[in-house]
Parts: sequence; structure tokens; C-alpha cells
Amino acid sequence: MSPTVEESVLDVDLGPPGRAFRRRLLIAAAAAAVIAAALAGWSLLRGGPDPQRPAASGAPATVTLATPSAYRGDAGYPIGFPHTELGAVSAAAAALEAAWTLDPAQAEQAAVLYALPEHREAARDGAGATVGGWRRTIGLSEEGSLPEGAALRTRTVGVQWHNRAEDQVQVSLLVQVTATKGVKEAGPTYSSPFAMSVLMVWRPGIRDGTGDWLNAPDPLPAVVPAIAAPGTPEFTAAGWKAVTGPTP
Repeated sequence: MSPTVEESVLDVDLGPPGRAFRRRLLIAAAAAAVIAAALAGWSLLRGGPDPQRPAASGAPATVTLATPSAYRGDAGYPIGFPHTELGAVSAAAAALEAAWTLDPAQAEQAAVLYALPEHREAARDGAGATVGGWRRTIGLSEEGSLPEGAALRTRTVGVQWHNRAEDQVQVSLLVQVTATKGVKEAGPTYSSPFAMSVLMVWRPGIRDGTGDWLNAPDPLPAVVPAIAAPGTPEFTAAGWKAVTGPTP
């Protein structure tokens, strides 16, 4: 199975595995994996493969994500990534890992934090859909308190990227999502890989003027590499680089 996202802003309105999800919002940029404003045609497809971009010649087989310069919010979300290609990759991973959660307050905080200032309201509005979609996917009520121990974790296991233009980097992420409905459940209730591509742009004036990478909608068709397990020939053939060390 090869889940993909047609747009470069990640779909967060997820539903049961095997369905295609589409929600249309007008948006201009968003937190990676969450929102932006003027977003057209979000769609996460658990379906056929998209065109693959070959790995760059001589690219390293593994990548250690960049260390953020600061942390914000109740959950300590990483911000302030280096003004480098690896910084863009690391910011994309951090945004996705922060945004996919079962807690609406955390989802809203993450969505606003990683959105462009002019699109924070759209990000805030979309946070609830993110949480509701994930709760529905693993069989929980879309609203109300969570059962004790219910949790969702998104872990980045593979990345690849290429420069689109000055201060623009297209980043592809391969993540493993694992969730549990609570302590009364035996083992994880949901576990699945996802692959998606996002366009990251450098915004110099944010984070108290130090600058950071934010996600923007991509006017070009997204290229989403095929899903493959790290360490396999298929993983290498799809162009993925394994993530080593701590993720953001």
C-alpha cells in the first residue's frame, strides 16, 4: 500500500485505512502536516503509487536531523531550525510529529506554531479536524476526554529532499504512525506507514527575528515516493534516507 498526498500540504483529515480523503480550504501556507490558508484539494490516498524521484547521486544513506535552537508550547515543540536544506527537512518532520495527535489543545497549539502568522487562524480551525480524523481512524469518540493511556505517535523513519528555488525545499517524509486506544487495550490499535511531500519555505522574520522554515502549498504536482521499510532494497530504490539519532 502506498499512501500519498496529492498536494504538498499534508492532509490531516484522515479516516479509516483504505479510503481517500479530500477536504478543500482556501489557504496560502500552513504548518507542515496541518493547515495553511488557501489550501486546495488536500487528499491523503491509501492507494496506488505516485511518480518516484530518484535519489540524488552520492547522497548519504542515513541522515541525522538538525537540532532546533528552541522549544515552545506546553509539549516543548522544536522550532528555530538552521537555514539549510537539512534544517528544512528537520522542520517538516517536527511539524508533522507535533501536529498529529489525539489531543485537540495540543493539535491547535502545534498548528498555530508552525503556520505562517497570516494563516494562524486557518491553522487553528483545521486542528480539530486533525484530531477528529485520527480519533475516528482508531475507533475513539471524535470529541470529549480521551480514555486513560490513549495516545498517538508519529515517528519519522525516512526523508529525502531537493531544492525547488532559493529558500524553497521540497521535502518528502516517510513516517510510522502508532496509536493505542488506552491502557485497557492490549497492544497498539493502529500502526501504519505514510509517505508525503511538502514544500518548505524559509521565513526570516519569524521566531523573534531569527527565522525558521514553514510549510507552503506547492503549485506543482506533488511527487511522493513509494513506501518501503527501512533497510530494504525498495527503501533505497525509492530514494529514502534513513533517519538516525533523535528526531525533532
